[in-house]
Amino acid sequence: MSVFKAAFTRGASPINPEIIEVTHKFVIYKKRKIYLIGYDTIMIPISKISSVEINTGLIGTEIIIQSFGEGTITAHRFSLNNAKEIKRLIESQL
Repeated sequence: MSVFKAAFTRGASPINPEIIEVTHKFVIYKKRKIYLIGYDTIMIPISKISSVEINTGLIGTEIIIQSFGEGTITAHRFSLNNAKEIKRLIESQL
């Protein structure tokens, strides 16, 4: 399992970073709730992923993971290297 956190050097909250975990079966997106109690979580099976996009900006990189009927993950403020590694891990399992 690989775990990636949004980079506080790119403007992400150090207390509340977005997290993407890539396992051999799932991509798991976690974002801490507003009051810092618990997480909002989206789990998408690798087999249901249709595309992974990377959009770079001045502040950070946005990762968009789309799936067939399982929802979409949009994560913000990751470093470009982490975004490329997330994309590589997912695409190597498709």
